[in-house]
Amino acid sequence: MAALLLVKSMKLICAAEDKLHVSTTGSPHGWDVAFYAFGFLKGIMLFTVIVLIGTGWSFLKPYLHEREKNVLMVVFPLQVLENIANVVIDETGPATKDWVAWNQIFLLMDILCCFAVLMPIMWSIKSLREASKNDGKAARNLEKLTLFRQFYLVLVVYLYFTRVAATAIGSVMGYRFEWVRYFLGEAASLVFYGFVFYNFQPVEKNPYFRVEEEEVGGQLLAKVESF
Repeated sequence: MAALLLVKSMKLICAAEDKLHVSTTGSPHGWDVAFYAFGFLKGIMLFTVIVLIGTGWSFLKPYLHEREKNVLMVVFPLQVLENIANVVIDETGPATKDWVAWNQIFLLMDILCCFAVLMPIMWSIKSLREASKNDGKAARNLEKLTLFRQFYLVLVVYLYFTRVAATAIGSVMGYRFEWVRYFLGEAASLVFYGFVFYNFQPVEKNPYFRVEEEEVGGQLLAKVESF
């Protein structure tokens, strides 16, 4: 999470330097390359953090199941294609051949990534719901279930607002107010990051970091059998 915040900050710094040099000299002087590089790393790290949180990953449970690994294997190439499309869109214009096609590719990759990262959270919610009914630790599982539901709801709102609402608001405004769309997107990111960092911080009573003994024992047994 700290690395994600650092990469996000570097992306914004590069964006500011890019705009500054373009407005004063007419050339980005390489800051556009740095912006795209940090933007790519930010996208990869953001979706990775979301997937890891959605699967319940932590230093107390440092492993993923096969289907969760498959989600990450899907997200990575989708992010590569999305960032390639983003570079083509930004560096060309509507008059360029295939510009509309690249826009559609970008939107498709973004939607697929958003859907993919929601799946592990839905799996965790389903698993916790079933566990709260079947075992004798209903209160503990219910507390964790509530946290995952809140995370799922906030994530859906964040993805919808940054992908749809902010873009729609920016499209109805004039060129002079183009900054409003970016301001709303970054403000939403700040709120989302703050929510994630606060609710999943490593504190003693955080239900996210409670790992059941049976789960740990089963994982250790599987590792022993693999040897």
